[in-house]
Amino acid sequence: MTTARITALRDTEGFQHAKDDYWYRPLIIGDNLFSYVAHVPTGGDMAADAVEAEEFELSMFMLAGTLHVTYGAEQFDVTAGDGLFIPRGVAFGVRNELSEVGSFFLTFTPPPSIRSAEEMKQRFIEKGRTVKSAAQMAEMVGSSPIPGNV
Repeated sequence: MTTARITALRDTEGFQHAKDDYWYRPLIIGDNLFSYVAHVPTGGDMAADAVEAEEFELSMFMLAGTLHVTYGAEQFDVTAGDGLFIPRGVAFGVRNELSEVGSFFLTFTPPPSIRSAEEMKQRFIEKGRTVKSAAQMAEMVGSSPIPGNV
């Protein structure tokens, strides 16, 4: 029998994607998918990566704010309430050009070869990336209307 595992966003550390200003908090780490809530502060971005695009199929749902998206050769804005499917092979990136933190829920498959948030934290620290506490993430996100963030 499987026991339900609930992860509260308000209690989740934030991981720096790369040497950028794009942060995510893992919520679901499964055998066939991986889901997190991402936050992009004003001026922050995650560049589109064609190599990474070959690895994953993504679904994105905007929770708060507006982000400028690179979707292959296309560019457009997504706002709270918008959903977007990103097929494997389409390079995807985001940039926040506004004053409100942009936040979204992202799921991808197949998942990375990480089995727990603790393992992820160790890998990120070894790579020299920043890990923020749940309190630091709440401060960064501020009063953003993200359910479960307060």
